[in-house]
Amino acid sequence: MAQQLSSSTEQQIWHLCQRLEFFANHLPLALQKLATSSTNDNYYIHTQRGHYLLRHYAPFVEGVCRQQELRCQHAAAAVGVAPAPLCLNNHQRMLVSEFLTRSRHFDWQLHHGELMQLVEKLVRLHRLTVQTPELQPLLYLQQLYDDLPEHNRGQLPQDIFAVLQQAAGEFMQLPTDIVLCHMDLHSGNILLQQQRIWLIDFEYCQRADSSFDLAALALNLQMNAGEEQAMLDFYLQYRPQAATGLHKRLKLAKQLYSGFCWLWYLTLPDHSDKAEQALKKLRQLLLPQ
Repeated sequence: MAQQLSSSTEQQIWHLCQRLEFFANHLPLALQKLATSSTNDNYYIHTQRGHYLLRHYAPFVEGVCRQQELRCQHAAAAVGVAPAPLCLNNHQRMLVSEFLTRSRHFDWQLHHGELMQLVEKLVRLHRLTVQTPELQPLLYLQQLYDDLPEHNRGQLPQDIFAVLQQAAGEFMQLPTDIVLCHMDLHSGNILLQQQRIWLIDFEYCQRADSSFDLAALALNLQMNAGEEQAMLDFYLQYRPQAATGLHKRLKLAKQLYSGFCWLWYLTLPDHSDKAEQALKKLRQLLLPQ
């Protein structure tokens, strides 16, 4: 008997799974919709063989190389940072991965032991060698600007965008520490499973300066000054080569990361509230210290 599904979208995913080659010898027995992000829906799939996570990508997302995402997640899974990806179907916009049972999203209460483990996982990711394009902050800013709908572009605070361009130019003059970065580290992409931390959603994973991942954690986990310094101290114990100019790079990376989020949300339908929040944070970061 087919499972009773509560929405037409769930019914669509259910029927897609029935036809997906990966499930040919162990058809889904149950499907449950999980958290929804800005660019994909997540589903728990149960079969006679096991438990799986299915991500269904939104059709409006462009410019993401799913093969690159798959390579990065495979590499991260091999060193215990991410659940293993199992099947990518570009035509149906679906990625099936291992499902982490009894896991939960990272909460805002950052305990010392969890912070240390999170940093250690980040170091493992940053030590991986995966061939991807390298983030060029100035070019990426311009790309995000060019991708804006015309009505948003016309209303863009040009003074803020000019300051971001200046920050990107200044950043690119500094010594760099290029590693494999996640580039989307927030509480929704960090899972805690029985005291073990995992990273998920490698859509934007690419080679970039290490300060961008550190900036994302400091901003998105709302670290206070003490937590941020503890993160940096512990990170540098593993990767002392990142110390050169780190505080300057981190300051600019926070501005640029917030600017990237602001412009990126403006490119998505129905995300004006999140864009406004990112702009508010960016304005705070641009205030004289």
